[in-house]
Amino acid sequence: MLVYIIDGFNLIHKVPKLKNSSFPQKALVDYIRLNKLTGSRNNQVVIVFDGYMPAGITAKEAGFKILFSAAKSADELIKSKVASTRQKSEVVVVSDDRQIKDFIKLQGARSLGTLDFIKKKPKKMPVEGDKDISYSLQYEITEDLRKSLLDKHSEE
Repeated sequence: MLVYIIDGFNLIHKVPKLKNSSFPQKALVDYIRLNKLTGSRNNQVVIVFDGYMPAGITAKEAGFKILFSAAKSADELIKSKVASTRQKSEVVVVSDDRQIKDFIKLQGARSLGTLDFIKKKPKKMPVEGDKDISYSLQYEITEDLRKSLLDKHSEE
């Protein structure tokens, strides 16, 4: 099981849809969940934000733990969480902050840049009725359609 510790505002600023949201913190949770960016549901996800928790946000959002740093910085809180984790090799910190990345490396944990994290999975929003089909089925459908169109064209 991995523990993802995510620098919330750092990630929000890399996704334009999230920056413009009225509740970017909640939108970030939905974005990560929808795109399955943290893999298995067994993985723990901790999202850390600077400041105080705004109204409308809860500390737990369906498998996500959301922390606000209050008077400290989010960077300090992230470092503290990593330092207090026993299995540091299972920790993945998502941030572009150089100081955090250097600290994480010294701790024996892993770091991942925000763009690398976002690129792990497609960012496509699901469309109702979308189906994943195999390449062979796609080819078969294409061939059937091609034959149908050719037959129709030859009749004219």
